[in-house]
Amino acid sequence: MAEYDDTNRGAAFTPFPTQKMILQGKVNVDGNDNKIVLVSDETRDGRKIVEVFQKVGVLFENDKKGNEAAPDYSGPMKQVVESPLEKRIAGWRRMKDGKPYMSFNVSDKQGGTEDRKIPDPSKALPEDDIPF
Repeated sequence: MAEYDDTNRGAAFTPFPTQKMILQGKVNVDGNDNKIVLVSDETRDGRKIVEVFQKVGVLFENDKKGNEAAPDYSGPMKQVVESPLEKRIAGWRRMKDGKPYMSFNVSDKQGGTEDRKIPDPSKALPEDDIPF
Protein backbone atom coordinates (compact mmCIF):
# COMPACT_ATOMS: atom_id res chain seq x y z
CA MET A 1 0.00 0.00 0.00
CA ALA A 2 1.38 3.43 -0.99
CA GLU A 3 2.11 5.84 1.83
CA TYR A 4 0.30 9.21 1.76
CA ASP A 5 2.62 12.09 0.86
CA ASP A 6 1.75 15.18 2.91
CA THR A 7 4.72 17.25 1.71
CA ASN A 8 3.78 20.95 1.45
CA ARG A 9 0.36 20.36 3.02
CA GLY A 10 -1.11 20.85 6.47
CA ALA A 11 -4.20 21.57 8.54
CA ALA A 12 -5.22 23.52 11.63
CA PHE A 13 -8.02 22.59 14.01
CA THR A 14 -9.87 24.04 16.97
CA PRO A 15 -7.51 24.17 19.97
CA PHE A 16 -7.79 21.52 22.67
CA PRO A 17 -9.71 22.65 25.77
CA THR A 18 -6.42 22.72 27.70
CA GLN A 19 -4.75 25.16 25.26
CA LYS A 20 -4.84 28.91 25.77
CA MET A 21 -2.81 31.66 24.08
CA ILE A 22 -1.27 33.61 26.93
CA LEU A 23 1.39 35.94 25.48
CA GLN A 24 2.85 37.15 22.19
CA GLY A 25 6.12 38.89 21.42
CA LYS A 26 9.52 38.26 19.94
CA VAL A 27 12.73 36.42 20.70
CA ASN A 28 16.12 37.26 19.21
CA VAL A 29 18.18 34.29 18.06
CA ASP A 30 21.69 34.94 16.73
CA GLY A 31 20.78 38.56 15.91
CA ASN A 32 17.49 37.72 14.18
CA ASP A 33 14.13 38.74 15.68
CA ASN A 34 11.43 36.08 15.54
CA LYS A 35 7.76 36.67 16.36
CA ILE A 36 6.42 34.15 18.85
CA VAL A 37 3.23 33.14 20.63
CA LEU A 38 3.13 31.36 24.00
CA VAL A 39 0.37 28.81 24.58
CA SER A 40 -0.33 27.28 27.97
CA ASP A 41 -1.20 23.60 27.84
CA GLU A 42 -0.72 20.43 29.81
CA THR A 43 0.84 17.08 29.05
CA ARG A 44 -1.16 13.85 29.01
CA ASP A 45 -0.16 13.22 32.60
CA GLY A 46 -1.41 16.69 33.66
CA ARG A 47 1.90 18.61 33.93
CA LYS A 48 1.50 22.30 33.05
CA ILE A 49 3.65 23.50 30.13
CA VAL A 50 4.07 26.60 27.97
CA GLU A 51 4.63 25.92 24.27
CA VAL A 52 6.54 28.48 22.15
CA PHE A 53 5.33 28.89 18.56
CA GLN A 54 7.25 30.84 15.93
CA LYS A 55 5.60 32.78 13.11
CA VAL A 56 6.22 31.13 9.74
CA GLY A 57 3.90 33.16 7.54
CA VAL A 58 0.87 35.38 7.23
CA LEU A 59 -2.50 34.74 5.60
CA PHE A 60 -4.57 37.47 3.97
CA GLU A 61 -8.26 37.00 3.16
CA ASN A 62 -8.76 36.52 -0.59
CA ASP A 63 -11.42 37.95 -2.85
CA LYS A 64 -12.42 34.69 -4.54
CA LYS A 65 -14.15 36.58 -7.39
CA GLY A 66 -16.74 33.83 -7.84
CA ASN A 67 -14.17 31.01 -7.92
CA GLU A 68 -15.24 28.79 -5.00
CA ALA A 69 -12.18 26.54 -5.52
CA ALA A 70 -9.80 29.44 -4.84
CA PRO A 71 -8.22 29.58 -1.37
CA ASP A 72 -9.98 31.62 1.30
CA TYR A 73 -6.62 32.97 2.49
CA SER A 74 -3.08 33.17 1.09
CA GLY A 75 0.18 34.92 1.81
CA PRO A 76 3.97 34.74 2.02
CA MET A 77 5.90 32.31 4.18
CA LYS A 78 9.09 32.98 6.08
CA GLN A 79 12.02 30.92 4.82
CA VAL A 80 12.26 28.29 7.57
CA VAL A 81 14.28 25.89 5.43
CA GLU A 82 17.07 26.98 3.11
CA SER A 83 15.53 27.13 -0.37
CA PRO A 84 16.32 29.09 -3.53
CA LEU A 85 12.60 29.85 -4.04
CA GLU A 86 10.23 31.99 -2.00
CA LYS A 87 7.21 30.09 -0.64
CA ARG A 88 3.52 30.98 -0.32
CA ILE A 89 0.83 29.42 1.83
CA ALA A 90 -2.83 29.08 0.88
CA GLY A 91 -5.66 28.12 3.25
CA TRP A 92 -9.19 26.80 2.70
CA ARG A 93 -11.86 26.93 5.44
CA ARG A 94 -13.44 23.49 5.88
CA MET A 95 -15.92 21.65 8.08
CA LYS A 96 -15.73 18.02 9.20
CA ASP A 97 -18.21 16.40 11.57
CA GLY A 98 -19.61 19.88 12.28
CA LYS A 99 -16.21 21.21 13.38
CA PRO A 100 -14.29 23.96 11.56
CA TYR A 101 -10.71 23.52 10.39
CA MET A 102 -8.41 24.96 7.75
CA SER A 103 -6.38 23.00 5.21
CA PHE A 104 -3.13 24.42 3.82
CA ASN A 105 -1.03 24.08 0.71
CA VAL A 106 2.52 25.43 0.45
CA SER A 107 3.88 26.27 -3.00
CA ASP A 108 6.57 28.27 -4.75
CA LYS A 109 5.71 31.95 -5.13
CA GLN A 110 4.03 32.62 -8.49
CA GLY A 111 5.61 35.00 -10.98
CA GLY A 112 8.60 35.09 -13.27
CA THR A 113 11.48 32.78 -12.46
CA GLU A 114 13.80 35.70 -11.80
CA ASP A 115 11.33 37.21 -9.31
CA ARG A 116 11.08 33.99 -7.30
CA LYS A 117 14.76 33.22 -6.82
CA ILE A 118 16.51 34.43 -3.71
CA PRO A 119 20.03 35.52 -4.68
CA ASP A 120 22.85 33.21 -3.65
CA PRO A 121 25.42 35.52 -1.98
CA SER A 122 28.29 33.20 -2.91
CA LYS A 123 27.48 33.77 -6.60
CA ALA A 124 26.70 37.49 -6.40
CA LEU A 125 29.88 38.67 -8.11
CA PRO A 126 32.14 36.81 -10.54
CA GLU A 127 35.75 36.11 -9.59
CA ASP A 128 38.03 39.06 -10.38
CA ASP A 129 40.73 38.03 -12.88
CA ILE A 130 42.85 41.20 -12.49
CA PRO A 131 46.38 40.03 -11.58
CA PHE A 132 47.13 42.75 -9.01
